[in-house]
Amino acid sequence: LGPAYHFYASFAGVAGGVFLTSLTETAIVYGAETCNAQMAKNAKSPGTFQNVHPSWKPFGPGFGIHVFRNIIATAGLRMFCTPCTYVIETATGKSNALTQVGGDFAGNVCAACLSAPVHQLYGFTVTTPELATMSGTEKKERLVQFLRDQYLETKDGKARLSSIVPRDLFMRSMYVAVAYTMYSTLERGLVKMWKQQ
Repeated sequence: LGPAYHFYASFAGVAGGVFLTSLTETAIVYGAETCNAQMAKNAKSPGTFQNVHPSWKPFGPGFGIHVFRNIIATAGLRMFCTPCTYVIETATGKSNALTQVGGDFAGNVCAACLSAPVHQLYGFTVTTPELATMSGTEKKERLVQFLRDQYLETKDGKARLSSIVPRDLFMRSMYVAVAYTMYSTLERGLVKMWKQQ
């Protein structure tokens, strides 16, 4: 979706480009991701979904959460990398391809960590059919409870971050940050070559 981002950013600015690209990504992949998640849930708990979400349908439960997740991830690539690169260049006193890649990676790690709970929330939303019958208040309470159950544990009467938080953040970072950093490096090289033509 790199070309789409550059097209959107040309008339909507960076923030508008991030939003429109994220919305486009959701329109393309939401149906397939939701279908896949529900099929996996049925494989684990047969009969949870009598009718699995059609892979061609680009909207449904968790659509807004999916868009929000994509906004965070895209912002990592398009907005967080520049300040991270600046910090690395200031700390090292150098500005080169290595500091650029380091800044890209740091920005994408930040976005991956911020988007991890949102991604978990999306997965929970599309694989929990009873949410559809709840009121807005009940649904909100259930989603908040899911996040508490997922990321907090109580020990000696005190709530603290669960021991799985670092694992989840590391796994998401290694997938999202590595993929987005490779993409940004490739895109930067292609744009540079294009401008030289």
